[in-house]
Amino acid sequence: MKPTLFLLSVLWLAACSTPSQEPAEPQPPTPDGLENGSFHADLDGFDIHYEVHGSGPVVMTVPNSWGLTLDGLRVLYRPLEEHLTMVYFDPRGMGDSGEVREDADLGMAAVRADFDALRRHLGLDKVHALGWSNGAINLIRLAAEKPEILETAMFLHGGPRFTAEDQQAFVEQNPDLVQAFGKFVPEARAAEAAGATQEELDARTKTFILEDWFPHLFADPEAGRETLQEIYRDTGFSWRHNQYSNAESAGGYDLTDLAPTIPVRSLVMAGAHDMLPPEQVRLLHEELPDSRFVVFEHSAHYAPLEEPQTFQSTVLEFLGVEPGA
Repeated sequence: MKPTLFLLSVLWLAACSTPSQEPAEPQPPTPDGLENGSFHADLDGFDIHYEVHGSGPVVMTVPNSWGLTLDGLRVLYRPLEEHLTMVYFDPRGMGDSGEVREDADLGMAAVRADFDALRRHLGLDKVHALGWSNGAINLIRLAAEKPEILETAMFLHGGPRFTAEDQQAFVEQNPDLVQAFGKFVPEARAAEAAGATQEELDARTKTFILEDWFPHLFADPEAGRETLQEIYRDTGFSWRHNQYSNAESAGGYDLTDLAPTIPVRSLVMAGAHDMLPPEQVRLLHEELPDSRFVVFEHSAHYAPLEEPQTFQSTVLEFLGVEPGA
């Protein structure tokens, strides 16, 4: 397996009013299931764990298919919960969701299917959607397939294209990182062949990602390493999902042709210091019919952590939500 394929898995996070003599306008009822908390739902025969946090307009997050529990996204978006109702869910076979039935349940299409099924379960007509990295790439596909279910689409650190040529360029620019991955995969596979449990393989995967890979997704890798150990302490990672994602992304991808078919108002966000260059992300903005493009000047692949206030204000402004409301 080409070492660059792992990159595709990673680049892959009450209004207050003055009393009045006029009667208040009736508010629409809250859809069933949108109370804050942790829940389970039977979605087309799959037991899916989801959580709802916050208040305000509903934003559904698109999970990363490569093997990250919902906690991993919530640590990125928690500040948004002050002004938005954030909906998260664990992919099949991850966290508290039920087991997968076949290998296809580990992939991106399964995430999109569960996103839509959960939307219907919550009684929501249209939702705002937010995807980070691999989740942003999957959101391109979702927005092209089902634009009618999206009020807006927000793409964070995900471009429409990463071809074999882009992979080769990454290898040349990051030889030490590629070498580290080239060492990790064979060792993990050897451990699997020797009878290592899934829990042991998941732990190996988490250690490699947090110590060797993800720190390089920060503008300041050393500061990133400390941050990652803290925020992902209780987050689950999956070796099996990761390997399926590598195979699913083999040879790269090019979704550029899908972008012009997406009529959804969109927000495209990039990090100035990301290993996924801003110009690569900008391609999505240029092809979308209705989008805004923002570059976080002091961030790499983790703008919600590297520039939290700027990220929060960017999202709220795009959604038309007043921070002081």
